[in-house]
Amino acid sequence: MESIDRLLAELRAEYQESQKKSAQLKSQPTVKAEPSGEQVGFPSSQTLKTVGETLDYGTFDSDLAQIKAEYEAQDQVQEVAKQEQLKAEYEAQNKAQELAKQEQPPAAKVVQKQSQVQTHREKVRQAQVWLKNLSKNSDERFWFDQFAFKYSSRIDAAIDYLQVVNEFD
Repeated sequence: MESIDRLLAELRAEYQESQKKSAQLKSQPTVKAEPSGEQVGFPSSQTLKTVGETLDYGTFDSDLAQIKAEYEAQDQVQEVAKQEQLKAEYEAQNKAQELAKQEQPPAAKVVQKQSQVQTHREKVRQAQVWLKNLSKNSDERFWFDQFAFKYSSRIDAAIDYLQVVNEFD
């Protein structure tokens, strides 16, 4: 972008110099000589040069604006491509971090899982003891059999029942 600005500054300086020269030429008194027979109908070379410069400045400004627009568009395309590349790298990095988290659970999760397994084993043991102590002909046994009918196992039913009545240590 700096090179574009520098080029624009150089072009403007050249343009201003040529403007000054043309202004100086216009301010000089013109001497009209009697045209010879050969020069009749043909403008002088100085007149052609001045007219050519005037015509070139209009196209020069439009060319300059077009070049600047092309550079800015190219710069924007490069910036968008750079942002997309950074976004892709960021997403890849996040994905790698997520995979690492999934592959290696933190120590706290491992400890918590082990604690849950140990607690469940203890509840199963207590439920088995409670079921062994339940008398066969008692009302509690009859009620529990109907309660346990909806469970996949009598142990699961006993664990839930004991949790509700708070008989776990």
